[in-house]
Amino acid sequence: MNGFISKNPIYQQRLYIINRSGSGDASFLLLTHDKSEIQNYQVKTDHWSASTGVSNFGVAVHKNFLYIIGGFDINKAVAIRKVSRYDPLSGIWVDRTPLIAARQKFTVSVFENKIFVIGGEGDDGKVLSSCEIYKPEDDIWEEGPKLISPRSNLCSVVYQNEIYCAGGCYGGKCHKSFWVFEKNKWKELDRDYPQRLPHGLDRFSFVSHGRNLYFIGGVSSKMEKASNKYRFMTERRMHSYTTSVSALSRTEHGTDIVGEMISPWHNQLPAMTYGRHSAGAIVIGDRIYVFGGSLMETGQAVRIVEYYSISRGQWQEDFRFRKGDVSNVTCAILEVPTKLEEENLNEKLRWVMW
Repeated sequence: MNGFISKNPIYQQRLYIINRSGSGDASFLLLTHDKSEIQNYQVKTDHWSASTGVSNFGVAVHKNFLYIIGGFDINKAVAIRKVSRYDPLSGIWVDRTPLIAARQKFTVSVFENKIFVIGGEGDDGKVLSSCEIYKPEDDIWEEGPKLISPRSNLCSVVYQNEIYCAGGCYGGKCHKSFWVFEKNKWKELDRDYPQRLPHGLDRFSFVSHGRNLYFIGGVSSKMEKASNKYRFMTERRMHSYTTSVSALSRTEHGTDIVGEMISPWHNQLPAMTYGRHSAGAIVIGDRIYVFGGSLMETGQAVRIVEYYSISRGQWQEDFRFRKGDVSNVTCAILEVPTKLEEENLNEKLRWVMW
């Protein structure tokens, strides 16, 4: 097992909040074994060489391996192709086959045993419409089908047998686009009657729970008539989209009824207490947790963690990050052997005693 040998290994479920601003920090909390609750609120921090000096990279977890993909090299001021893989059982990083094209500010989804890298910006700052697909077992990247339009700072989520991809920036504004990956092709969601986000949005948090997709926070843009320019604002709002709506959905939470038609959109959900973009979000049990992020208007990081209780339909403040940069983060869950941490602790104690 990749250098870790134990007859009865005991594992921790670690929820990592991974800094994407170049510090290399990856803070983590412990979850219960079934990943339904936060077990311990003591925030600990690892330092990862693979993400040090790199911003706006992508993160994917496949079969308990974590991948750091592409991003922006802060020292060289260029987008990069580098791909690194972390094995939490051994604590070892290894380089894998680089991306076909250097890129940053893209979205990543793990789908059908492959890693999809979607859109972003190239090393010349050009917004990309390309998509790359990685086969972890073979360590091979392949060109994927092109997006309908170039996008950076877009978001994606996997639900059942499809990838949903939404929003993003292109041409100096945020977009309402909502696409789905079907039969090896990107399509407008409901092509005959295309779905659109309630407003142009990028850098939002995007998660799924049950039949609903949730769009949380982010940055929106609005045309100012006086200046004929777009004004960008940090969002507090949350919206949801129900993936399958029927007549039986009339009384269910998460749908709006418009006349005799049932809309898949629910735009009256309560807003977060703190507006934020570039935050990490993840579903834990019946809650959607939102970690970190930034306010565009001030440039300040949001240190308060809050969660949305899906059953109660309410936001609740939970705890505060006391230290570290959480202005641009993403989340990932890894299974880590407890023994590895204990061995490291014992080694430190031996040095102290010596």
